[in-house]
Amino acid sequence: MKKKRAKAGMSLDEVFSKSEKSPKWKAAYEKADIEVKLAIQIAQARERASLTQAQLAKQIGTTQSVISRIERADQNLTIETLSKIANALHSNLVIQLQ
Repeated sequence: MKKKRAKAGMSLDEVFSKSEKSPKWKAAYEKADIEVKLAIQIAQARERASLTQAQLAKQIGTTQSVISRIERADQNLTIETLSKIANALHSNLVIQLQ
């Protein structure tokens, strides 16, 4: 899946709302690994919470660079880290096998 660069001042939700309307983007998202989907969800939730990467990092006891890697799907995540992120973003973490 090709990454889109957001214009300055454009929120991730705005970028994704436009992308999500594209059948090509939807198909690529459906084929994406769970890591990519989770990275997108974390980035969007962080932005909806009006937190910077640095602020989220501080809340969960890590660094901004780790949050950046998480949001790029370039960081292995533990359930503990996911739980900390979910708590910091006032979200529920649901993990299941289907």
